[in-house]
Amino acid sequence: MHKRCLVMIHQPASSFYEAPTGEFILEAEELLKLRETLTRVYVQRTGNPLWVVSEDVERDVFISATEAQDYGIVDLVAIENTGDFA
Repeated sequence: MHKRCLVMIHQPASSFYEAPTGEFILEAEELLKLRETLTRVYVQRTGNPLWVVSEDVERDVFISATEAQDYGIVDLVAIENTGDFA
């Protein structure tokens, strides 16, 4: 990831457009399952506590490339190479 990039952590979202109530409920249940899965994967992959990941997924969180690396969701942060490639 380039050092000037930002990462946004957020929960799964959906737009409900004129869906019958039954479909709305089913989609909401699927979103909750997806959120639980996403949170578990973040906890497993980053080593961060469940409460930290749950809090961060609850709202949109923007972090820098270095912060994302510290958080555990980015492996490498690229540095600019000013060398001549010619």
